[in-house]
Order: sequence, then structure tokens, then C-alpha cells
Amino acid sequence: MVTTIDLVIPRGTVDSSFILRVLSPFLALVTTISLLFQQPQPARSPSVITSVVIANFIPRRASILSLLSLVSISYFLDGITFVISTILDKVWPRHTGIEINTVIGVAAFAGLAALGAWKDVSGAKVWTLRRIKVAVTLALLLDASLVVLIGLKIRDERNGNSSCNHLAHLG
Repeated sequence: MVTTIDLVIPRGTVDSSFILRVLSPFLALVTTISLLFQQPQPARSPSVITSVVIANFIPRRASILSLLSLVSISYFLDGITFVISTILDKVWPRHTGIEINTVIGVAAFAGLAALGAWKDVSGAKVWTLRRIKVAVTLALLLDASLVVLIGLKIRDERNGNSSCNHLAHLG
């Protein structure tokens, strides 16, 4: 029996690089969407006891927003490179996950920068949330493992074992 998922992605064609490509920005997208429900923290009333030392952690917002924008631009450039290479080769590689990766990556990281900045201005402490740190770190680790996987597949291709032009779209 053929299911609707089999029409989009036939069985046996999805490999680990496809899963890593889709899963990596998806983690950031889920975290970005979760920020929609983040409420600003209520203002604390001043205490009658005066603190001598107060630990105050201030995130570097400019660096965070710049890096998130840079990541979003790199996803966009990866998608543009993929489209240009497919136009030049006149072959659309199927089941690579690059097109899904690009759309989700741009939406996730540009959305995280925009939504995070908006929530930060409205009083929510966004950049100190643990879920953002964990999601971005996991996305980075998944992308690093994807780079290693692509490197191994390119090495196998040079040895004559397989063809992987569609993986790095360097063809």
C-alpha cells in the first residue's frame, strides 16, 4: 500500500544526510516558535535589605543577533547555490533535503533573531533561556556531523564507490 509520505519521499531513498539536513534547522525552528508563548517577567519590588553584591548577567545582544543573521544568510546562500547548480546542470537532485533545509534554516534563524529581539525589547529575558542555548548547540552539532558525513561520502566517491554530487552540490 502506498502512503502519501511514499509519494513525497519513496522508501529507501532517505539517507542519514537527508535526516541531518532537515533535523538540524528544525530544532531551531521549534525553539523559535516556542518564543511566541514567552511572557515578560514581572518587575520585582525592591527589597528592604540592600544587597552588597548582585550577580548580573547581560547577554551580548549585538553579537547574538549578528551571528543569528549570519547563520540565516548562510542557509540562504546554500539554497541559492543549490538552485544555481541545478539550473546549470539541468538536473534537480531528488531527496537531498537541501531545499527543505534552506527554507527551514532561514525561517528558524532569521525568525529567532527577529522574534528574540522583539521579545527582548518587550521585557522577556530571551537570550538567557536554556532551551535556546540547547537547540542552537544541537543544531551546530548536527551540522558538524553532516559536514563529516559529506566528507566521508566525497572520499568514497573519489575511491569510485558512489556518486554524491548532489550532497555538496559542487558537481
